[in-house]
Amino acid sequence: MISIVIPFVRASAEQSPNIRADNHLATYYRAMVVTFASVRRWNPDVDLILVTNHTAPEEFARQLHGLGVSEQLEPFAHEPPAGFNRSFAASLYMLDALGQPAAAKQVLYVDPDVLCVRPLGDMRAACGDAVGALPLSYPVDHDVNGLTRRQAAELHTELGEATDSPPQHFGGECYVVPAGLAPTLIDRAESAWRLSLDRYERHESRFTTEEHIMAFALRGVPVVNLSPFVRRIWTAARHRTVDGCEPELTLWHLPAEKDRGFAEMYSLATDRDSWFWRAGADEFTQRAARSMGLSNRRPSRFVRDLAGAVYSRVRR
Repeated sequence: MISIVIPFVRASAEQSPNIRADNHLATYYRAMVVTFASVRRWNPDVDLILVTNHTAPEEFARQLHGLGVSEQLEPFAHEPPAGFNRSFAASLYMLDALGQPAAAKQVLYVDPDVLCVRPLGDMRAACGDAVGALPLSYPVDHDVNGLTRRQAAELHTELGEATDSPPQHFGGECYVVPAGLAPTLIDRAESAWRLSLDRYERHESRFTTEEHIMAFALRGVPVVNLSPFVRRIWTAARHRTVDGCEPELTLWHLPAEKDRGFAEMYSLATDRDSWFWRAGADEFTQRAARSMGLSNRRPSRFVRDLAGAVYSRVRR
């Protein structure tokens, strides 16, 4: 049995730098409904669970219920103190969701801006009894939300890990966790969290987001590279990483689309007569790619993206 979990904690708009919409809460819930619906579209028998610290607003609660999503309330026990990090404080809620639900043999944790475009079977099989995670190739001295990989190595050493080279950084948009390895991940994550709080009190560098903490936790378990199945795809006007291979993936993480593509697809995901529910696999992927700005961009969006690309080149 596999459960698909979205961990979502209510946080201030300042902690969500990739959203431009005024109502950031509704933006997240619309994206979340689309994420759950896309998983249900291609995996009708999986368990869908929202782990959150607050019940969903009525409109979205109805939609989630219609998709068979169960809601599990968990407090934000790992909420960081003021000044702990610049942004993405809400990402630390993953530490509260980790290990939930306890009864599942395998849990797929995804962000609420991930689109599923095919069945999960191949990805699940590739993970086997290991944890699935997405490595991100940041340069060793690149600042990743307040911490470089070189600085992370120092913290790993303090926690008892031999570090011959800077540790691998993993994206937080997707983890596949088998039940047997969840306790190890939780124990190691808690150690990293306690160290971070201690170093914060001393005004020292620390693990600032869930990605940093999970990168340490993952060193204690076997890990399968999810790159053949998952990718972080940037579609912002000034940062675009679309390469045309997206239809081969299983999950698209689209952080710049929460208030664009996901907002557009919300009405489709909540209409059982739309192509979202009735199209075949190829048509679904093609239409989703258009909605998310991956291909066949509408003229207005193409012009805006082109202007953004030119601006980025000039600023270099």
